[in-house]
Amino acid sequence: MTSDKNLSEQSLSLGLLLVAIVGIAFATSTSILNNNQLEAQQQQTQTSMPHNAKGHESHQAVQLQNASQGVVYNGTVTFNTSKPVDIIAYDDVTGQQQQQQQQQNTSATANVWDVNGNKYAPKTLMKNVTEGTVNFEGAGILTHSTLSQPYTVTFTINAVPIKQ
Repeated sequence: MTSDKNLSEQSLSLGLLLVAIVGIAFATSTSILNNNQLEAQQQQTQTSMPHNAKGHESHQAVQLQNASQGVVYNGTVTFNTSKPVDIIAYDDVTGQQQQQQQQQNTSATANVWDVNGNKYAPKTLMKNVTEGTVNFEGAGILTHSTLSQPYTVTFTINAVPIKQ
């Protein structure tokens, strides 16, 4: 009987040790994987704030994926908003605009947002929507309203960097 009890305690100890080792290995590999891929995954609810682009200060926006210098994301966003919004992905074109204008020999300026000295080229993916799912590629993605009243957005985003 004592030998069965010792065997049972040893089995339990061994089982707990294996669970701990597997848990540590999983946590470590997940952390390493996320650090190497800079994977952006989040699910949350946010309230809009004034848009920080020059000339858009009276508009409202929610950043679903913030821009990281030199990183282009490819991903999917599923969202639900309290008021109709536009879904806009944007590319970081800081330093590229003047070079492109010189190549095209034109003074016309494409729709470019100026945010704290950085330049972003917006691409409207959906207009006047309150819910949906959209694929995107860009330095970031946001919801945008030309109205000044705040709104809320519940969203899930899965994005991975495709260019760094």
